[in-house]
Amino acid sequence: MNFKETILDEALVIFERRGIQEVSLEELLETLEISRGTLQGLAATKKELVQLCIHHSLLVRQAEVDLVMQEAEHPLQAFLQLLQLSVEEVHSFSPEFVQDLRQYYPRSWARLEVFMRTLSQEYLEPLLAKSIELGYLQRDLPPEMVVRLFINQLYGLLNPHLFPALGYGYQELFKIVVIYYLRGCATPLGQAHLEEFTHQSLSG
Repeated sequence: MNFKETILDEALVIFERRGIQEVSLEELLETLEISRGTLQGLAATKKELVQLCIHHSLLVRQAEVDLVMQEAEHPLQAFLQLLQLSVEEVHSFSPEFVQDLRQYYPRSWARLEVFMRTLSQEYLEPLLAKSIELGYLQRDLPPEMVVRLFINQLYGLLNPHLFPALGYGYQELFKIVVIYYLRGCATPLGQAHLEEFTHQSLSG
C-alpha cells in the first residue's frame, strides 16, 4: 500500500466513525498527521477527498471479492463470505456517515449502490443458484428474491434506531440476517457446511 492509499484508508475510517460534515479540515490534518500542502496534493477539496476515499474503498472491496471467488472451496462458502464482508462493512458505518454521504455526496453514495447491485447480480445470485444446483439448498429457493431480501436487510442495518452501532456485533448480526435464514432453506449437505462455516468464521 502506497502513501496515497494509506491516507485515503485512514481518512475514510475517520469519516465512517464520525461522519463527514463534523470533521473539519484542521481535525483531519491533525489526525492524519500531514500538512495542508500534502493533503491538497491528493485532493483539492474535501468533496474530492471523499470521492477518492469511496473510489479507493470500492477498489479494495472488489479485490476482496476477487480473492473470495478465487479461494472459496464451494459456492455456498463464497456466498457466505461475500455477505459476511458486506455485513462487516455496513456495520462500520456510523449513522452520521451514511446521512452525510446520502445528503451531501449523492454521487459517491450512488457508486456504493452500483457496487452492491453488481455484487448481487454478478456474484451473489449466481453463487446462490449454483449452491441450489449442487444440492446445498432446497431446489425451490428463488435466488434473485433471496439475494434481494439479504441486501434489503443490509440497508436495514444502517438504521441506528433499529440497530445501534454499539448494541450488536457484526458477527451476531450476520448470524441473525444470514445463517439462521439459510438454515431453514438448507439440505443436510448445506446444513453441514453452514455449521462448519459458523464454527470456523463466527466462533468466539
